[in-house]
Amino acid sequence: MKIVCLVKQVPEAGSIEFDAETHTLKRQGVPLELNPFDRYAVQHAVALREAAGGEVVALAMGPPQAEAALREALALGADRAILLSDRVFAVADTLGTSRTLALALRKEGFDLTLCGRKSTDSETWQVPPEVAAFLGVPQLTNATAIGPGLRVTRATDEAEEVWELPTPSLVSVAAPPPEPQSGGGGETIATWSALDLVDEVYEYDHRFGQTGSPTRVLAVRDVTPQRAQLRAASVEQARAQIEALLAERAPEPPSWEKPPHAAEQPAGFFDCWTLIELRDGQATRTSLELLGRAHFLSGKLGGLSVALVLGDGAPDLGSYGAQLVHRVRHEGEDWRALAEVLRRHRPHVLLIPATAWGREVGPRAAGELELGMTGDCVGVDIAKAGRLLQQKPAYGGNIVSVIMGATTPQLATVRPRMYEPLEPRDAQAEERVETLGLPVSPIRLLERQPYERPGWTFEEADIVVARPDDPLHLRVGLLGRQVAPRVFVAVGLAGTADELSGFVKSRVVVAVNSGRPVEERADVILHGDADTLVPALVA
Repeated sequence: MKIVCLVKQVPEAGSIEFDAETHTLKRQGVPLELNPFDRYAVQHAVALREAAGGEVVALAMGPPQAEAALREALALGADRAILLSDRVFAVADTLGTSRTLALALRKEGFDLTLCGRKSTDSETWQVPPEVAAFLGVPQLTNATAIGPGLRVTRATDEAEEVWELPTPSLVSVAAPPPEPQSGGGGETIATWSALDLVDEVYEYDHRFGQTGSPTRVLAVRDVTPQRAQLRAASVEQARAQIEALLAERAPEPPSWEKPPHAAEQPAGFFDCWTLIELRDGQATRTSLELLGRAHFLSGKLGGLSVALVLGDGAPDLGSYGAQLVHRVRHEGEDWRALAEVLRRHRPHVLLIPATAWGREVGPRAAGELELGMTGDCVGVDIAKAGRLLQQKPAYGGNIVSVIMGATTPQLATVRPRMYEPLEPRDAQAEERVETLGLPVSPIRLLERQPYERPGWTFEEADIVVARPDDPLHLRVGLLGRQVAPRVFVAVGLAGTADELSGFVKSRVVVAVNSGRPVEERADVILHGDADTLVPALVA
């Protein structure tokens, strides 16, 4: 089996700083490393090769110094490496990057492409599904184990699943193999330019780099939250401090009253759509949060708030701000249904939950239609021209970029708990039903084991208690889940850069017996017997 691993060189976690005078990022002298999730991908590839034979090729795109990441991949056991390096590749967004990587993969050939589920710098989660879209191959995200016959175990927000994939396929990786292997790799690194991928490169070539990228960064901001660092002598004092801070920082509740059109002299009127994720036949909390935001944005666009439901269920969406429910009945993969709806109806804006499901179906549909998309947003708004303004965190969450796209539909995934749902009221939405005939999925679900504590219980919770021994699917951090509850309680966390990135957007942070870096980023600090303190805190 020939396995190609997509790898990226990224800044070490916590090493990027914001220059308040120039309003730019300080990049000079920043230490770089192989993206941790891509390291896991190479380790899985080497294990597969050792078990079944074949070849492992590491593929990276970047400037000449990105060769260092490929050297790491070779040291982990890759047989050879390829560096895509050309000035025309520069300043590419996720779509431009995915298109170039797909061209290289098509030239090289592969049975299986492995890559990390996200990079720890830009955190879009988009490149794996978009590369698969350009290649037209099956995909699976969030893999934790890969066995012979391409039996892939993956983590979702609700369960651990085992799937069977054909070749060729693409799989993104969320965790290292149980017993990582390294060593015995090759030394050769080939460098390919754009002319190694295509016959001719044109001025302003829309296949590469910035000209081939539909999204633009308008501004970069430091949004590091100020924390109170109050020390509490007792649980009672801590609870009082928490309640006071919650009241002080309470967000303005969303309103059923829509704002006026964003343009003083509107040239058009557009709807704002929300992709509804279902759980046990009901809309998830995150979906209802986005539906409430879409209700607000539809006012600025002068149109309706439309709920897009892929399947049956969620009968009460009118009570949460939907004016029209577009229900799609289909067999096959959800991303195919979403892509077809986007192709047929061309909604002006579509908001997608940044959940395991949303991060898979949204980017794949965007790649299929070559649409710009911003992933894992923490805020969305409408500019006067009717374009979607997207606030996108990066480098651990304290840096936010303001992004705008040039394509329509305008797509964004938005993290849980960035908004509050509308207070439900007795309101009915018009409903229309569309039936789609789609191809049968080439991947097959073999097993599904629900978690005792599903991951969504962390992402949707009012109060999150995080410990260093939490299971992998619940671990909070840059390499795990980034949460934004009303109250985040860190119990015994040392304060690594990974851990600190996981709770930046929490409204109130409480540190219990945690390390100094956590206390410096906490509002309330408490020491004592955690088994007694924590239940009393969250009661």
